[in-house]
Amino acid sequence: MTPRIGWPVIVVVAVLAVACASGGKEPPPANAQLTPPAWLVGTCEGTGYQVGAASGLGQGAITITFAPDGTWTAQTESGTHSGKSWLVDDEVVLDGTMANGADVRYTLRTREQGVYHEMWGLLNTRFGTAMVSLKRVR
Repeated sequence: MTPRIGWPVIVVVAVLAVACASGGKEPPPANAQLTPPAWLVGTCEGTGYQVGAASGLGQGAITITFAPDGTWTAQTESGTHSGKSWLVDDEVVLDGTMANGADVRYTLRTREQGVYHEMWGLLNTRFGTAMVSLKRVR
């Protein structure tokens, strides 16, 4: 590995390690918007890509439905996940529980694309991290 390539790899690995280490649920910060904006209520679909996998890159479909009260449910190959969401600036944070009972946290950045918003970011559980990309479908 050349020195030019080595530092970015070290930085990415360090960021992922910190993200994975923050497994516990934390309360929303004081500036969090607990009632979701109208654009968030509805269903988003996308793909999750496992990062840091020892045996290869895993990939799977994900569908998340946001309710007006900030609750959400997600359908993935591993089952139904659910919890509560909030908005902080341009990030949507979802805290909840996976089908197997493990804590899960999604930290998603948002970008307005016409009348819809795209979201992308990290899904963190005690089992690992995945990159997630979502688009509103209804």
